[in-house]
Amino acid sequence: MLPIIGRPVEQVKAPMVFNRFFEERSIDCVMAALELENEAADTFIQSVRGMANALGYIATVPHKQRAASACDELSSRAAFLGAVNLIRREQDGRLVGDMTDGLGCVEAMRRHGVDPEGKSAFVIGVGGAGSAIAHALAEAGISHLNITDSAAGRAEALQLRLSQIFPKVAIKAAVADMQTLDIVVNASPVGMNGDSKMPASLEGIRPAALVADVVTNPADTPWLKKAKEKGCICQTGLEMVDGQFDLMVKHFGFRI
Repeated sequence: MLPIIGRPVEQVKAPMVFNRFFEERSIDCVMAALELENEAADTFIQSVRGMANALGYIATVPHKQRAASACDELSSRAAFLGAVNLIRREQDGRLVGDMTDGLGCVEAMRRHGVDPEGKSAFVIGVGGAGSAIAHALAEAGISHLNITDSAAGRAEALQLRLSQIFPKVAIKAAVADMQTLDIVVNASPVGMNGDSKMPASLEGIRPAALVADVVTNPADTPWLKKAKEKGCICQTGLEMVDGQFDLMVKHFGFRI
C-alpha cells in the first residue's frame, strides 16, 4: 500500500501513474488518494509508523511541510526546504523523507530542450513545490531568479536563505519583467480544478520562453493556454510528475 495525502485530491494524478507501473510489473501494491484535513493528516502520518504493509506515503498540498516535520530523517534538500513529497517507512517504523518536485520540474524542462544554466527564471508561489523548484533552478545554475508568493514574507525569507547557499545567483523576491525571462513557473494553486484565474499576466513574454505549471488538473490550464497563444514552450504539471518518477519509485525501493 502506498497512499497519497492532500486536500483537495481530485487533481492528483500520481495514482494513475503509479498503479500503471505496479500493474505492468505485477507488483502487489496499490496507490489511493486520501483527502485529509490537517488534524486527520497528523493522525495518519503517525499511524503509518505502525502499518507493516505500507511502503510509506506521498504528500501533496497542503501537507508537505507537516509531513517533513514528522520525519525521522530528511535528505539535505528536504531539510533545507522544510517540506517533503516522498516519505518511506522503514521496517522499524521510522519515516525517511525527500523532496523531488524541483528536480522533476527541471528534468521536464531539459526534456523540452531547455537547460536552466545561465538563464533567467520567475517562480510564482514558493510553498512546498515552488520552494523546491526555486532551489532546483538555483542548483542547476540559473543566473537570475525572481520569486513571489501570496503569503506575506514567504518569498523574502526564501530569497535570503537561497542567497546564502547560492551566492552566484541573483535572487530577488519581486515580480519579474516578462520580457527578460527564459523560464516562468506557476507553482501556486491558481488555475486548479476549473479556476479560471491566471497567476500573473504573460504580457511581453517572448515566444522562446518556457512557461510551466505545476497544476495537474486540468493539464491545459488557463495559464498554459495563454502561453500557447503566445507561441511559448509549455510544460504541464503531469510532465513535472513524469520528470521525477524514477526518483520517486527508487525512494520506495523499486527498481526501474
